[in-house]
Order: sequence, then structure tokens, then C-alpha cells
Amino acid sequence: MSLSDILFLIAAGLSVLGALAHEVAGAPKVLKPLEGSGLPKDVIWLHHFSWHVGTVAVLAMAAQFLLAIWHPAGDIFAIIATLTSAGFAVLGITLASFGNKALWHTPAPYPWTLIAVLGGVGLWLG
Repeated sequence: MSLSDILFLIAAGLSVLGALAHEVAGAPKVLKPLEGSGLPKDVIWLHHFSWHVGTVAVLAMAAQFLLAIWHPAGDIFAIIATLTSAGFAVLGITLASFGNKALWHTPAPYPWTLIAVLGGVGLWLG
């Protein structure tokens, strides 16, 4: 297993841990308060849907990092996963910087930057 493969494996593992944390720790903290918010039901349930779409996207990113190790066209998967994570990082950092600074006190801006760097270094070494 090459150093690139190890970095992709770490990126995949961190992505899975992020998805688990998103669902187990984040969902109750973020979604539960919406029930008593007085917002319309369609807004609440669209937020639920969007929250879980994020989890699915992160799990797909983890799968792409794994395919980067074992699939003959692995570089394509690594590029897509790295760009996805970089996009999440830019989104989190931008919203925390220009939307609301409260986002800096959540995990949103942080893990995706690390995962994108791992993917980028893995691609560079590959």
C-alpha cells in the first residue's frame, strides 16, 4: 500500500467518522429543536431531508476515497472526493466568516479542510 493509499484510507475513515458524528451527535442537537420552533412543517422536514443528504454525500465521499485505492481509475475518484471535501470546507469557512461567526463554534468549517488536504497530498504523491 502506497503513502497515497494510506492518506486516502485516512480520508475515508475521517469521512465515515464525520458522517457518524453528524447523525449521532449532530442530528439530535440540530433537528430536535426544530420541532418546537413554530416553523411550518414543510420547512422543518426539508431541513431534515437536507441534513441527511449531507450525511449521504459524506458517505459517498468516503466510498470515493476507497475506490481511489482499489479501482483502476482511482485518481478520478480521488479528485472528485477531494474537490467535494474542499467544497464543503469553502462553504463552512465562508458561512462562518461572512454569514455568522457562531458557525466557528461548530465542526462545520474544520474536518473538511483536513480531509481535502489529505486527498490533495495523496493525489500529489500518487
